[in-house]
Parts: sequence; C-alpha cells; structure tokens
Amino acid sequence: MTSAQSASEEIERFHHHVAALSDEIEQSVADLENEALAAEAQIMRAHLAMLRDPEFHRQVHELVRATRYAAEVAAEHVLRDVAAALRASESPTLVDRAVDLEDLALRLKARMGAPEAYDLAVDLLGVERPILAMPALLPSVVLQAKSLGVVGFIVEQGTGLSHGAILARSFGLPAVRIPALAALEGLIGSRMLLDGNTGEVLVCPDDEEIVARVEPAAVPLPGERAAELPAQLWVSVVDPIQLEGFDWTGVEGVGLYRTEMLFLRHDHDFPGEAEQMEAYRRLFELADGRPVVVRTADLGADKPVAHMTFGPQDNPYLGLRAHRLYRFHAEIFITQVRAILRAAAGGHRLRLMFPMIESIDQWHFLQGLLDQAIASLRNEGLPFQADAPRGILVETPSAAWGFSTLLKVIDFASVGTNDLVQYLFAVERGAANVQDFYQPEHPIVLDVLATLADQAHRAGVPLSICGEVAGDPTLVGVLVGLGIDQLSLAPAAIARVRQQLRSLDLDEARQLAEACRRADTVDDVRSILGRTDLAAAECAPAVGRDQAVDPVCGMIVSTRDNPHLLRVGGVRHYFCSSRCMRRFLTSVRDGKAVVQAD
Repeated sequence: MTSAQSASEEIERFHHHVAALSDEIEQSVADLENEALAAEAQIMRAHLAMLRDPEFHRQVHELVRATRYAAEVAAEHVLRDVAAALRASESPTLVDRAVDLEDLALRLKARMGAPEAYDLAVDLLGVERPILAMPALLPSVVLQAKSLGVVGFIVEQGTGLSHGAILARSFGLPAVRIPALAALEGLIGSRMLLDGNTGEVLVCPDDEEIVARVEPAAVPLPGERAAELPAQLWVSVVDPIQLEGFDWTGVEGVGLYRTEMLFLRHDHDFPGEAEQMEAYRRLFELADGRPVVVRTADLGADKPVAHMTFGPQDNPYLGLRAHRLYRFHAEIFITQVRAILRAAAGGHRLRLMFPMIESIDQWHFLQGLLDQAIASLRNEGLPFQADAPRGILVETPSAAWGFSTLLKVIDFASVGTNDLVQYLFAVERGAANVQDFYQPEHPIVLDVLATLADQAHRAGVPLSICGEVAGDPTLVGVLVGLGIDQLSLAPAAIARVRQQLRSLDLDEARQLAEACRRADTVDDVRSILGRTDLAAAECAPAVGRDQAVDPVCGMIVSTRDNPHLLRVGGVRHYFCSSRCMRRFLTSVRDGKAVVQAD
C-alpha cells in the first residue's frame, strides 16, 4: 500500500494530472476531427466525460481521505472497481466499456506514478513494422501505436464493438484475437504475419508464405494516375493543414472542404473576411493547382454556434441550418463567399458547393445572394474568381426526388450520404438508441444512389459521393457498380480504397450492386457482402457524456436529473423507467448485495 503525506496534497495532485490528461485527450479529439473521423473523436469524448465525472472525483477524494492512498492508487481502485462491475454484466457492450475504464486507470497511473509503464516509444525502439500483443485493445494505445508505425494487434479479449477495435479499424490496422496470449510465450521479437481477413497469425512465416498472403497490389505504384482506376479518388478535409505533406498519388483533388471548423473555433463571433480568405488561400496553395470543392458553411443541427441561438426548435436537424440561417443573416453567407472568391483569384480551380438544398427554389435564393457578393467585389475593384463551377450537395430526399430539375442549373453534384440516409429513414444518426436504424447499405439507399448516378450521367454532370460510405471497404465495389465514379474520402481512407479499386473487376462490381439492389432487407445485403459482424460493430453506440446504459434493457439513458437511480457497492446504475429499476432491484436483492437509493 502506498501512503500519502497529505490527503489535501494528493487530491490537489489528482486534479492537476486529471486536467493535464484532459488536455491530452482533447488534443486527440481535435486530431481525429482534423482527419474527418468524427465517430472516432466521439470515442475519445466519452473518455473525457469519464475522466471529468464528478462521481469519479468524489469517490477518489473519499478513498484518499479514508485510506491515505496515493492519488493514482485511489483512482486506479475506483476505476477498476467500476470496470469489474461492468465485466460482470451479461451485456457485451458493457464488458467492452470496462476496457475504457481500465485504459483511463493506466493512463492516470502512468502520468502520476510510473510513466515508463506506458511508454510504447521505448518498447518499440528500433523495431520495424511492429505488431503489438496485449490482453485487450486499449483506445489510447491504438492512438499512440498508430503514430509509432505499429501495423497490427494481437489480443486475447474484446469484440468488434470495443472502442479500441473501432479505432484500429478506422486506421486500417488489423486486430486478430487468439484464445490466450500465453501461446506467444517465447516469441517476442519473432517475425509474424497478421491476416486481418482470415483472423490468422502466422508465426515465423517464410518468404513464400508472405508472398502468397500479401498481394503485390498492396504496394503503391509510383506515378499512378487517377484515370487508371475505375473511379476517381478525391480527398475530404476539415482543415487545410491536413494537406501538408499529403500524398497525392492517384488523387484528383479536394472533393470536399468542410468550412464549418473555421466557424466553430470562434466563441464570440463569426470569422471575418480577411481571416477566412487566408485559410482558403492556404487550401488552394496546398492543392497546388488541383480542383478544390469548397462547401459553404452548414451551421446548425450538429454544428451549433456557441455565440448564437437558433431560436425555438424541437429538432435542430429539421430546423434552422445551412441556407435557412441566411434568410435571417445573409451577411454570413455573403462574407464567406466573398472570402472564397477572393482567395481563388489567380487561376486556382475552385468549385463552389452549397449544402442542404431541398429544391430549385433554394438554389435560386442562394444564387441571388452570390450575385450580391460578386457585385460588391466588382464595385470595390477587388480581384476574385467570378466563373467558378457551382454545385450542390444532395442530402435531402426532396433534392434526390427533384434531382432531374436541379441538373438543369448546376455544374456538378455530390451526395452527402451521412445526412441523406438520416433523412431517408427519419433517424438521427447521433442518437444512440436508434443507430441500428441508420442503414446506409439498405436496398432503398442503394436504389436512390443508382438513380442519381444514372440521371447525372445522362445530363453529363459530374457526381461524387462524399459521405462516410465512400470510405467503407465493404461498399466501395457496390458504389462503383451502381455507377458512382467519383469518391471523396478522409485522408486516412485513401490508401485502402485505392488498393481496392486497383483490383476491382467492373463487371463483377455491377453484378454485386445489382444483387444488393434487388435484396428485400438490409440483412440480405449484409449477407451478400459478408458483413454481418462488421455491421453490428459499426452500429455499436458510444456512451457519451451524461449518459449511461440501463443494465436491464440496454437502453442508453441520460444521467442528468434521472430519478431512476440506484447505487450498488459504490457503483451508480441508471434506468429508463421504474419498471427496469424494480427488476434490477429484485435481482440484486436475490444476490444479497447492498443497495442504496440516492
């Protein structure tokens, strides 16, 4: 047992290191968002919520005062006790969340007491293309391992639903599970080959085995042109900094620059024209003469502005967002497009795209505002680009239904599948309890995409997909088979999709797409694609801040002002209703555990 000289000093030290670790996790969130990995950033936000949980702090304080434990020991006890309770659950999701708590315990312990126990950089020093073996896949280890060149993981515990597994999959790092790590005893430092497709670990493979397993196409081809692939590849970014040092091999240009991040960084007002122009100019410079699609700001819904209220609305996704805001504040749009057009002066290949267009009426409204911006630039004698192609982001059912009319006035189009799927199924993709209904591979969605592609081809208008499905490795062939010949992806997904496209047979892709379109249910499609397990993992909801999982029904519930609360052995359990709380209470009493109602 480690004793503390002063409880107050230990508590103060605890808060100091919690704040420092919070800053570190916030940086991880920002880094993931910069790579357009929003779902993965949410995982780290969940860690941040756990770390800042007042109940966690209270329990650490009490343990330090009662036992004189050092702060890191007390924190580890509290986190591991809760993790043990989760591991005892019959829910695989709760078992996987236990790993997150153990991860936090390890990170705090390393920061406060034994940093060498967490230093992967030292452990991997001099190792070329290392593979890590560990009991369970810790999210923080995945993040650190990615930066250190780790190429895969071998684990003993966990499922595809775990946050560590989701992060590894996002980075294209295979994670293979084996019955016991003891089987690797004495093999540390040995040559190994992980086959992420079959889930096999090959120990000390010879050169012939490696050649047989690794396709030659996996090696990037120098000087490869985008035209050699069955679909053009574009890159989607949220910050120009993502293009610094970017490998443009086989990439046509920037298929989507989401400008909202520039706006959301401001707590007190919108960014001015000069600041915006500087950011856009940097974007064009880094694109180095390639086409750049700039999307005007889609503020509102899941991108609220801290210094502005959007008025009364029960459902922000159906409320004031994108061009709807400009009917009250046209100056926001006019300032932005002035900055974009000025930054594009001098031969840059700008393509201007407008989000959330519902019909041609909204198109005409925005073109009127754009004309005002152009007229003001001409009156001031400022250099700008006046003839940039203009396009839309198809993400509402009405835009998809009226696409043939919109094709008469636009120069290009992109499909924003993230919102389109959400609106097609009337399901908020960020709502944890209904994520299973968010089904981008559903035959209905595939039929809509095929229709859009056909109409665009007939009209001679370029069409791309810039939603997350464009980077889904199981759907790339289907999209190409549907007639989608331009994909805009996050930087992290480019290499993987490029490799897939190299080996894609176009006739087979068309047959696959047709089979999926003819399917009756989403499960039929997943069966055709062989992705039932993957689909379940992708639908796994992340428990966010001020949320908990009802241990009886599995529903994610709010912890704020929730009257359905019981504490068992120092662990708080929240419920959706008194019915679930009574069922839980009965089972706990049968087990003779002590229950306290808060």
